[in-house]
Amino acid sequence: MNWETYIAFGDSITIGARTYLGYPELVGNLLSTELFKQWNVINHAKSGLKAIDLARYIDNSFFSLKEHKASVTSILIGTNDIMAQTTKEDFKIALDQIIVKTKLLTVNKNVIILTIPTFYKGIMYPYSIDMNETIFEFNSIINQSAIQHEIRLLQLIHSEQDFFDGVHLNATGIKNFSNQISKFILKDKGVLLG
Repeated sequence: MNWETYIAFGDSITIGARTYLGYPELVGNLLSTELFKQWNVINHAKSGLKAIDLARYIDNSFFSLKEHKASVTSILIGTNDIMAQTTKEDFKIALDQIIVKTKLLTVNKNVIILTIPTFYKGIMYPYSIDMNETIFEFNSIINQSAIQHEIRLLQLIHSEQDFFDGVHLNATGIKNFSNQISKFILKDKGVLLG
């Protein structure tokens, strides 16, 4: 069978906490359609994870994940760190651990890190619109870590209409995120979508 594996690491945004599927499953479906091969999608995400939780979650499954020989992996983490008021220094340490572990799990170290989505008006508590300043600072850390560890960064474009409650993606948001990630991967494969 002709197939590749995509592993997505993250929290409730990745797992699809407000939708039936998460964006990783849609990425796998689009890649399968465009590349005429099956994609094994592992949505290794869990609601409520902070960066350090994700690093430890990867540790617990490291060897079983490594067996899949992922062609590409993505990381989207930090929203719960914003809510928990994690310090920038602690976030950077945990993020670097996630990146190192993910590179070790991925063939050719083909890791894509995604920036944290900003919040929009009407955001539900315990989040607030004022947290966007911290998101900007954490996204700067994500960018620095991507450069430091020589992985690629993808800043997803989104709008208020992509979110169920200002934080979690709705069906439109899942499709939007999956299209952008798929295009990013397909470009590597020489396939350009309109």
